[in-house]
Amino acid sequence: MEGRSAVPARISLRVPDKTLLGAYEAALHGGWSPNTTRNVAPEQLAAIAVDPDAFLAELRGGPGRIRLPDGREVDRIPGPTRWIFAEDRPERPFVGSINLRWQEDDKGRPVFALPEHVLGHIGYTILPAFAGHGYATAALAAMLGIAREAGLPEISITCDVENHASRRIIEKNGGQLVETFVAPLYSPDPRLRFIVSTAP
Repeated sequence: MEGRSAVPARISLRVPDKTLLGAYEAALHGGWSPNTTRNVAPEQLAAIAVDPDAFLAELRGGPGRIRLPDGREVDRIPGPTRWIFAEDRPERPFVGSINLRWQEDDKGRPVFALPEHVLGHIGYTILPAFAGHGYATAALAAMLGIAREAGLPEISITCDVENHASRRIIEKNGGQLVETFVAPLYSPDPRLRFIVSTAP
């Protein structure tokens, strides 16, 4: 259960680079996937093997393509990925990944609206071994600051109705439930949508 400890987890959000890539690859080899809707570990490992620099550039917010569950490929919308490291453990392990995405208007400014295939502005996953210790809560709080700097006064974020841990993470960061909806592209199961202010 997220947030068991009364002491807030200390994390750092790091820009993906080659010095950290080994830890990320180890997590992928261990069966973890940074995507919550499908397992992307095999294709990411293949991309790293072909061109690690291109892989890292895309994670840092560069252009790229993503494959949807129905097989379609679409342009990746802008936004950075950050790798989460635990700073409250002596070994400072890699514990997960979090990303921010947004669309831009014709003047290059971020807008709130998202394409249909993007469920929310922020997505995150924590390695199972590190779940329940407050790392996702701390990472989401830190990413809200990045969203604010990018020009987004608020963001949307979603989770499955049955994902009570994720709901608590969102609510601890000020998330307000606005609707229950279904995203047929991903699942027939209902999801919850929250709006979160990025104000400090």
